[in-house]
Amino acid sequence: MESLITSPLFWLLASIGIILTGISKSGFAGGAGVVAVPLLALVIPVPTAVFLMLPLLLVMDGRTIQYYWRHANWNELRAILPAAIAGIVAGGFLLGELPDKLLKLLLGVISIVFALWQRLAPWLGSMRGSGWLWGSISGLTSTLLHAGGPPINIYLIARNLPKLTWLATAGIFFGAMNALKVVPYVLSGQWPLWLLWLSLALIPIALLGTRLGKWVQGYISDRHFMLCCRALLLFSGLLLVVQSLVQYWG
Repeated sequence: MESLITSPLFWLLASIGIILTGISKSGFAGGAGVVAVPLLALVIPVPTAVFLMLPLLLVMDGRTIQYYWRHANWNELRAILPAAIAGIVAGGFLLGELPDKLLKLLLGVISIVFALWQRLAPWLGSMRGSGWLWGSISGLTSTLLHAGGPPINIYLIARNLPKLTWLATAGIFFGAMNALKVVPYVLSGQWPLWLLWLSLALIPIALLGTRLGKWVQGYISDRHFMLCCRALLLFSGLLLVVQSLVQYWG
């Protein structure tokens, strides 16, 4: 812990990753929320980064829900939340067991393909069981890597929701998922108390990020919002693929 507190690089990467995650959550429905863990993983182990981020994600989700909850689409939430819970349960059993480089590679490739191939949207939106497919994948990857944004945005992009409805629905979805993830994280026995205190120290940065995200989305139209979400999905996918390949070659 002492080495982290005195490391300027840790604070720099943590600040960048948390602010971008906060902006993503309250401004772009979590599309680039995967950026924090890869950045933190440059200076701390991936499991440590994952546990460090969970309290911060809960704070950011709470603020995002506070901003937008009146616009939520509850029918969509009923379609994806049960699947996400199943994914979280599976992820809880796989914590520390499944190579994250394989998950990152597969998720990254899927995200890139969808972001670049716009004609996939109508097909994914109408195919049978899409809510269960993407909801469960989101719950699984969120539990293991805090990378639940790309798969659920694949589903939400296909639904063509208005901007505020998208933000509210995604905010409640991620808030519920991250709250449920506390159970397997605690049961894993890998969450030290000192790491929780470090998370609490970073909360002001998380709140700054969500505030910036709310300000940014107010200046973006629905059309540009969709383009931004596709761009963030592409960015997220590329980031995941690059990190997984680095892990394979390392």
